Amino acid sequence: MKYQQFTETLKSLFVELLPYYIGNAEDEIGTKVKPADGTPVTSLDHYTLERLRGVVAADFPDDLTIGEEDQKNPEEINRILARRDECQWTVDGLDGTGNLLLGTNCYGAAISRRRGDTILYAASFLPVDQKLRGNGFLFAEHARGAWEWRETRKDYVRLHTAPQGKLKRITVMLEGGSKKFFKPPISLVGLAETMRPSVSSCVAGAAVARGKASALVTIENKPWDNWPNVLMIQEAGGIVTDFRGYPCLPENCGNMVAAANNADHAQIVELLNSPPDSIPLDVLHTIRRGGGGCGSAYEG
Repeated sequence: MKYQQFTETLKSLFVELLPYYIGNAEDEIGTKVKPADGTPVTSLDHYTLERLRGVVAADFPDDLTIGEEDQKNPEEINRILARRDECQWTVDGLDGTGNLLLGTNCYGAAISRRRGDTILYAASFLPVDQKLRGNGFLFAEHARGAWEWRETRKDYVRLHTAPQGKLKRITVMLEGGSKKFFKPPISLVGLAETMRPSVSSCVAGAAVARGKASALVTIENKPWDNWPNVLMIQEAGGIVTDFRGYPCLPENCGNMVAAANNADHAQIVELLNSPPDSIPLDVLHTIRRGGGGCGSAYEG
């Protein structure tokens, strides 16, 4: 594989960083707030970004990297994404900073490489999974599948999304501006399906790629949030489009439906494009009686 040595180097770096990721949420890690959106950022965000950026630069010195903590303005980001003739990496050394500070397990890291319309490579790291089960490192290579490291086997296992009907009920992960979850079209999915806001894109994407969730729906996400999941879920057998069902291009994939299979994808896209008054009453009554489970924002 083209990225074989890079993958091993990356995995080794993540294992080296594990003690930094798995620590006491009350430790002094330099918490600040991003001026752009008011979300928290820590010294760990910056440290892991620079370490990952260094690994990329060593093997791909001519590529451009875009980091979440670079704080580029939207116009600058758009100019970068419009360039089609160069390879670009997204690097997010800590995805889910707020969850880390809260002491929850829903955080990780992700990187990806893109040229033109194609995401060529992606990897994500879930520190808590690595610590508890030895399976926290995942990667995907274009046209070569998505894989997960299993410490117990000392080998990689190929990932597969869930076929239709395998899950007892459809579970849709949500990522993006949470206030928008309560308005159409996102709210239409919540009325008819179980939704679980995850607050970490790499955790949600891994759930779909592993076959543990049916889909990931994002709204106004950034490239470093979505590019890794686009490739990871596609290479695991899923389908990724925009809300209308059209191909999801890297420079314009903030609103995304990444589903485990064609049937679930079609159902979600239909809901996202349905008027609010078109959801059948029997569906609403079923959801309100059965509830959406822990994490559903639409349980009656």
